[in-house]
Amino acid sequence: MYGATGEDEYKEYVMAHLSRLKTAEGMTGSLPEQDYPAYFFALDQTGHEEYRHKIEDVMKTPEWTLELMPFITAYDTRYKRKEHYNDIVVTFRKKGKFTGKDMVLLIDTIAQMSEEIYEYYRELRDLFKVIVKEKMKDLPHSSEMIEIGYSILKACNIGVLQKEKYGNFGELVWKTIAGIDNKTGTGLNDMICAQHIIFNKQEV
Repeated sequence: MYGATGEDEYKEYVMAHLSRLKTAEGMTGSLPEQDYPAYFFALDQTGHEEYRHKIEDVMKTPEWTLELMPFITAYDTRYKRKEHYNDIVVTFRKKGKFTGKDMVLLIDTIAQMSEEIYEYYRELRDLFKVIVKEKMKDLPHSSEMIEIGYSILKACNIGVLQKEKYGNFGELVWKTIAGIDNKTGTGLNDMICAQHIIFNKQEV
């Protein structure tokens, strides 16, 4: 939301949440796995090495799960000259059936990849397009509607999907969920809201 609106309240929310992890010994607490990218955000905003240390700590995890792929890809792109792109792609290649949550992880991973290593970027992009075509068949009645809508809008925003062809589907989902009080998916609601804002800015 901060990236979409530039409003300081969103940045302050993240930084305040991270500050609660700090003790006299430093940052001893940890975020939930899905929130790890906030460490990159905090590092970019402040330059404080404590956030770089938290990033390095996460990278020491023995198992690279699908949930970690956006974070690992961001790290690999920034610091490791993209040397693990093959492993990242294989993780998705080995995946069987994709859920809506998996779609979110895939598009968030693609967003962290450099197109310079085009072979791997293209494989994940093409995989995403196949999944989208299947998932769209269930719209607007899918139980994964928010995940699908977020993925489509973000894919349009980063050039993975053509806006002219897929933008209306993202808008359909947004209009369907707008105003719904979905307390179990607040974070995802904010995510799709941010992508909708970016989408409409680019349309102007």
